[in-house]
Formats: sequence, C-alpha cells, structure tokens
Amino acid sequence: MKSHYTHPSKPVHQFTPFLTITPTPRHSGKVSASNTIYLRDGEVVLYKRKDSRIWQTCFKLSDHRWHRYSTKHLNLEYAKESASALYDEIRFKEKLGISHSSRKFSHVAKDCIAELEQKIAAGICPMTNHDYIRAITLYLVPFFGNYQLENITATVVAQYEAWRNLKMKRIPMSSTLMTHASAYNKVIQHAVLKGCLNPSTLLAHLGRHGAKGKARPGFTREEIDYLLDFLKGYSQGGHSALAKQMRLLARDYIELLIYTGIRSGKECMNLKWQDIQWYIDAKTGKRYIRIWVNGKTGARFLIAKNHSQAALERLCQRDAALKGKPLEQVLNERHNLPIFRLPSGKQPKSFHTTFKWLMLASGLLKDRSTNQNRTLYSLRHTYATLALTDGAVDIHTLARQMGTSVGMLEKHYSKLTATLAAEKLAY
Repeated sequence: MKSHYTHPSKPVHQFTPFLTITPTPRHSGKVSASNTIYLRDGEVVLYKRKDSRIWQTCFKLSDHRWHRYSTKHLNLEYAKESASALYDEIRFKEKLGISHSSRKFSHVAKDCIAELEQKIAAGICPMTNHDYIRAITLYLVPFFGNYQLENITATVVAQYEAWRNLKMKRIPMSSTLMTHASAYNKVIQHAVLKGCLNPSTLLAHLGRHGAKGKARPGFTREEIDYLLDFLKGYSQGGHSALAKQMRLLARDYIELLIYTGIRSGKECMNLKWQDIQWYIDAKTGKRYIRIWVNGKTGARFLIAKNHSQAALERLCQRDAALKGKPLEQVLNERHNLPIFRLPSGKQPKSFHTTFKWLMLASGLLKDRSTNQNRTLYSLRHTYATLALTDGAVDIHTLARQMGTSVGMLEKHYSKLTATLAAEKLAY
C-alpha cells in the first residue's frame, strides 16, 4: 500500500469530533471521534473520514512521523486485521533496514534530476550537475530503472558495469567512472532523504577504478609563441565567408584560452561583456582585466594576462551591436551580449573543427612527447604547466584561478611540482 503521511495538528489519541486533517492530494475532510478506534495500546489508530465508508489506519514509525494507509475494508473486523498486519509488516521491514515505501530507481532518479536542474538554474556547479544528469539519463536509468532500490546487489552492479562497457565500446577512464559513481550516489542519497530508502540498508556501490588516463598533450612555450604568430596570418584566410568569420573569431577565442586558463566549451562560450571588468589594485594602482566565470565547479573571478586585451579589442571592433565602441566604453556599459558571436549575431556551436584545421595547417597537431592529437583542452593544460614552471603563482592561487582543486592539480602535475621543488628540497 502506498503511504501518504501528514503531521496531525494534535496527537492521534487526542482526536476530537470533527478534527480537521491536513489535506493531501488524495483527500480532504474531517474525522469523527465516534469513528476512531485504537489498537495495540493506542499505537495503531483506525478511523473513518466523514466522506468515506472505508476504514483508514495511521501510526508512527521510526522517523517519528505519522503514516496513513487505507485498509481497503468496510468491515471493521477485517479492517482491524489489515491494520495490525500492515503495522507488523512495516515494523519488521524497518528492523531489517528495508524501506516501507520502496520505489523504483527510475522514479527516484526522475526526482533527483529535477533537483539537479534546480541547482543548475541557481548557478550551482552547472557543468558538474549536467554531467550527473547525463550519466543518470543515458546509463543509470536504462539499466537500473525497474529495480527496487534495495534489490541493487553486488551482482546487479557487476552486470551493469559489463553492460555499460559494451554500450561505451571501451573500458571507461577513471574520471568517467567517478562521475557515474557520484551520479549514482546522488540518486541513493535523494532516496534516503525522501524516505524511500532506509539509511541502514546496505547497497552495492559502483566501481571508481577504470583505465589509466594517458599523459595530456600540451604545447611548449616556443610552440605557443609560434602558434600566436601563425594565427595572425591564418585568421585572415578562409575558403568561404563563414570560414573567414570563424577563423577571425577562433583567433580571439584561442588567445583568451591561452591567457586565462579558462575551460573551452561552455565556460568560455557563455562569457558576456558584462562579465568582464577592470580590477584596480588598491596598493599599486595598477589595473587588470578581471573576468567573472560560471563554470564546472561554480562561479569565480579570474585575472586575465594583459595580452588578452588585444583579443577583446578586436572582438569589440567586429561586433555590429557595439558599433565600433572602444573596449573601455564597452566594459563600462556592461552589455548583456555574448562576446563570441558571428556577424549574424549567432554563436558558433564550437571551435573544435576550426582548431583541428589550424593544428594541421600549423604542423602542431601532434604532441611530440605523447604523440597524441592536441585539442582545445591542450591550451588549458599548457596554461597550468607554464604557470607552475614559471613559479609566478603558488598551486593554491592557480587552483582558484582555474576553478579546480589543489588535489586535482597535484594529481595531474605531481611530477612537475616535485621537480620544481627540487631546489628547496635539496637545501
């Protein structure tokens, strides 16, 4: 039977004639004291609503809340037996750690997704929560959807992992497994919070150890200098009007990635002119370009290198809506316009293809040390590597700038940071 609990305005044993019951989606009405019967020394209550001939029952459980059920009987004796049996069954399930209102994984997952979407709308870790929703929608629900939560055993999880690997056609990387495991835990935690799963129920968890990731492809300082110089001429070409527009825009996009360490994709593409401002140092009076970013790990400010100003000025000059205004004026006016737009006003979906053609044309497609193809992410990796190599900022400041954790930087750059600390360690 399905549970619908409320908090009576008075304890059940104080029911008075025509005591108002808090309405639920299924009913509203009044309970008459003449139609109230107590069983099990008052632990189980039978009653009739004024508008129904069916006996209802309610009792408190370990969560200290009233839970109400229909006995589905008109006959009082049958109703007593049904209420007592239901009470015994649910209390027994509680002792075994089994939820008395178990729901299918798909139902809980649907509610969990709605909650994650609310967080995204509020600007709370939008990229991470999007990743969770994708994992739940594409992998967890298709497999676990019809399972009752408490029936997800180690054997079921093993079957899921084999199914997922076939679906992906590869052994997932550890980072992918971490995302899937965290998404799965989100659903389980949501079930516990909503009373659909007893906290003491032992469930199998998804594995987090996958294929070891390869070293990330990056650029050397000399290669970055060559790329920036190559872009000057390359951005002026293109076989079509759209290709020419994309090359011009891609140059500014790439330069901003190089000079900020911002994530390519949504984090950079979502930038608007109102997110960019001048920051004046109170001690030195110097000013810097400060950018407000809302990305994978939440919102943050970052400081762009001074060279980024040239890219921003070119973007201003080409945007018809800004009518050739100087950068200083545009930043003061705080326009709610995306900074990466084509002359038509539309934003390109991505720069991945444009970047690949650039890499082929420049001869920089392959990383010499790893023999891997470079991608837009290689620019962020290079930003972190050069920042640590220069020693201009400490790892904590770099983590805040890039919107990541110190632990994540240490994980990917542990060899580099140990080498950089060699001189300190030697004395």
